[in-house]
Amino acid sequence: MTDTDRTYPSVRALERGLALLAALNQAGRSDPASLARLAGVDRTTAYRMLHTLAELGYVARSESDGQFVLTPAVRALSEGLTETDLTARIVCEEIFDLAPQVMWPTDFSTFDEGWMVIRETTHRFSPYSVHRAMVGRRRPLLETAMGRAVLAGASEAHREEMLDIALHRGTVGGDREDLHRRVALLREDFAARGYAWAVGGADHRISAIALPVRGPLPGPVAGPTQVLGSINLLFFSTAMSVETAAERFLDLLAARIRRIEARLSNQTGPDFA
Repeated sequence: MTDTDRTYPSVRALERGLALLAALNQAGRSDPASLARLAGVDRTTAYRMLHTLAELGYVARSESDGQFVLTPAVRALSEGLTETDLTARIVCEEIFDLAPQVMWPTDFSTFDEGWMVIRETTHRFSPYSVHRAMVGRRRPLLETAMGRAVLAGASEAHREEMLDIALHRGTVGGDREDLHRRVALLREDFAARGYAWAVGGADHRISAIALPVRGPLPGPVAGPTQVLGSINLLFFSTAMSVETAAERFLDLLAARIRRIEARLSNQTGPDFA
């Protein structure tokens, strides 16, 4: 058993401290007694924890009215959190809910420096997986279902940008004319089938089908969407054909992606509060 498999008791002090920060974020500025009520902790505990948070630089007490406010140090805690991280968190929850229905492993991947990079996966929990440590692995853009789904679903401008990067990085072969011809063929195939596919793209034993995941462009207000990545479903090539896999699982995969995209369109809602 690894450390991540063990069940540990909750650290109550940490829970209360975070509850106070959340309450202060909601209130904007407040006195300890009001924060204690909002956070559901007793007043003495609230005073002690606010004092500790002030010493650590996460809150400050106003000299004018004695109320507490958050400091920029709290914002700094989230500076490392990217749009990809936020997307991956939602996708992770959804594909793990999907896993018992499909059993075969699924990956969520995004385009990065000419490759498709796996951000989340259910390999560890699939009885049919021959791989385990998959997060962070790079996969070819043109030879895999995940890469083909992203290229097929992207806008022309976004697709050209990805191809430029891939050519510059040397992760795809051929010249630009040949590349455009190959991409045009895979887009036609995607339009006809409704999904991207590959046989032996990254592993000669494995086939896959995949769909793009779309979400809003980063920004303070709702705006246009773009392809953020793709989700695939992997299976042994000897177990079934691509067409059979699509017949059995494509509707389940598509429905799950619609759920993901609906949640991504509401990033200012409860999921990101």
